[in-house]
This record gives sequence, structure tokens and C-alpha cells, in this order.
Amino acid sequence: MKVNPFNPNSPTGPGMFTGRIREIETIEQILFQTKANKGHGFLLVGQRGIGKTSLLNLVKYQAEGSIDAQGHKLNFLVIEIDITKETTLYTIIKKIELSLKRKLAKSEPTRKLFSDIWNFIGKVEVGGVKVNTSREFDKELFFEEFSYSLADTLKRITAKTGDKFETTHDGILLIVDEADNATKELDLGTFLKLLMERLQKEGTQQFMVGISGLPKTKDILIESHPSSIRIFEELYLDRLSDDDIKYVIKRVLDHSLALNGKRTEIEKEAENNLVRLSEGFPHFIHQYGYCAFELSDGDTIIEKNVQDGAFGNNGAIEKIGDKYYRDDFYNKIKVDSYRQVLIIMAEKLDDWVTKKHIKSKFKGQAVTLDNAINALRTRGIILSKEGSQGTYRLQDKGFAWWIVMNQKKEEK
Repeated sequence: MKVNPFNPNSPTGPGMFTGRIREIETIEQILFQTKANKGHGFLLVGQRGIGKTSLLNLVKYQAEGSIDAQGHKLNFLVIEIDITKETTLYTIIKKIELSLKRKLAKSEPTRKLFSDIWNFIGKVEVGGVKVNTSREFDKELFFEEFSYSLADTLKRITAKTGDKFETTHDGILLIVDEADNATKELDLGTFLKLLMERLQKEGTQQFMVGISGLPKTKDILIESHPSSIRIFEELYLDRLSDDDIKYVIKRVLDHSLALNGKRTEIEKEAENNLVRLSEGFPHFIHQYGYCAFELSDGDTIIEKNVQDGAFGNNGAIEKIGDKYYRDDFYNKIKVDSYRQVLIIMAEKLDDWVTKKHIKSKFKGQAVTLDNAINALRTRGIILSKEGSQGTYRLQDKGFAWWIVMNQKKEEK
């Protein structure tokens, strides 16, 4: 029985942090700055599958002290929040309160202390007050109560003496993932900027915010509040180089020795094909590698294993597509004519395609094509070529391969 050393379903598989030294060092420095009461945040953006969640997990482990940061052990209280289309100001604040309560209120005295600090939420719930954009006064008052409560909590968990909670921390790290889902009504940029300013006025800046999302996250924050971006160090996770990908593959196959008692080898052609297919995405490396290993004899991964594992039935492209592309192709697009544009573009993989070329193959009116391209651009499904009007491409070859394979399935 062979154990597969590739792990596409885990954000912390072997080699997942290859090529991310600069980003890791930047975030570590922000952690130390925050501990010294000079807190700010980081904005981590990149395409899906590029390793954002893996890096967030590393930051969490470092902040909590499970992993050393620059040779030092930290002790932050970490709060993790995922943003959805339904997330409101109330739900963000409630999630923060629930997380703090679970981690701090572990005895009767601390439960009472915590309840006294955060009792404003109970009043809101009992009173049935709904915090929304139609009642701005309630929204502002609720935010003020939250800011003061968070500041009070920060002062107590970082205090060495006096009236405090049972445990002392270096500060609080708030991780906000999937921030690209934030709606205009949530006003995420304004919320975070005003919160950091309020904590600064209260004299407690041992609070750090880590935001993660697709590249459009930056625009969402700026649209909410133009100055909100200033509280973050911007970190863009780019694709890994070919050498980095080869190093990831080496790390994974080295790990196979511990798992199976012998190291799985890989033919040079098979390795080169894995590099080509993965396109620099850490998650894709693991998915293509996983499917190839499953078809191998466990001793050596050959070129045919990689090719069949990628393009075969229920193979890597299909699995990646179901996780990363299906929602873009079906749920974010409700009009068949829009999908027709993607099918035309997929013929060119991720090469740049002119509107003129798309129009030559598009079956529909010109206004329909214009609407389709505008909608696909707005939703971040296709990219525009900077400085060249009317030129577009898909984000990666994997999306194109999946579209082509999906069309062949539907035509059967």
C-alpha cells in the first residue's frame, strides 16, 4: 500500500512556502512591530491556487508561537474570519466577539469580566436592533461600542499587571480571508481604517490585520475608503518560477521516503511536464502530482502517468476545474452568450485574444458581445491587456483546458 506524498487538499503540504521568503519576512516584521505597539496590517493578494491560504496558516502558527518567527516565539491571540456575500458589519463584530470569548473566557471570573466589556452586543440582540445602512446612527453607535470594547480587551490581554485576563498576549492578529467577497454595503475598507484609527487614539496598537483575497480585493478596499490601503503592506503572490516548482517536486518526493520507506523517483520528461502543467501555482503542482502518483507504480513517475493523470477521466484538470473554475463558468455567468466568449478564448489557451477575433467567431449581436466582455472583465474572469484596448485573455491555461474538456463532455 503506497501513501501519496502529494497533498492537494491541504494548504500546508511539502514545499508550499517555496519562493515566498520576501513575503514571510515582511509579515514577520509586521508581527514584531505590532508587538511593540506599532501595529498595522498586510494585504495578501493573488490568483486562486497561488498559496494565499497556506501562507496565512504559516502566519497563524508563527503568531501563536507554534513556529518560531526569526528565532523568536510569539504569543498573539489569533482571530480568523472568512468573508461571504452575506457578511455584514454585525456578523464581523459578532465573529470577533465569539472568537475572543472562546479563547479568553475560560473561568468564571474571566467570563464575567469579558461579559462586562462586551455587554453592548447583548443589548443589541435583546433589543432586536438591526445594524444596516438604512439606520446609520445605529451602525455608527454599534461600531463605537465595538471599538472601545476591543481596545479595552487589548489593554487587558497585553497588560503585565493589574485587572487583566488570565493569560497575557503580545496582541491580537485578525485574519480576514476571502475578502474579495466583501460587498459594497459591508464597507470593509472604512471599517478597518476607522478601527485602526480608534485603537491608535485609545493608545493600544497591538492589533494587526491580515487581509487575503483575489487581486480585486485592493479595489474593493479603495472603493470603500481611498485611504484604507495605507494601513496595509501590499504583498502580491506571483506564480513560482520553474526552478521553484522543481524544488517543490523534490521536497514532496523526499517526503515519500518517510511515508513509504523508499523515495519515489520521477523521469525528467515527467518532471518537465509537471512544471508546464502547474503554471507556477503551488496547489496545481500538488494536484497534478497527486493524480500522476496514483497512476504510477510508486517507484517512478513516468511521463504517461503525468499526462493521463492530468487529462484522464476524473483527472487533475477536472478536479482543479471543479474547485476553481466551475463557479466562474456557471454560477457567475447566467447568460450562454457570455460563456460563448470564454469558449472562443479557450481555443487560444491563455494567449492574448483581440475583440476582433472573438467577434469573427461569436454568434450573436455586437451589443451582446460588448455586454459579455464587460461583464467578464468586471467579474475578474478575463483580464484586459494594459495599454492595448480590446485585447483580453483567460487567467491561466488550466481554465482553458477545463473549458475545452467540459465542452467535449457536454457535446457527448
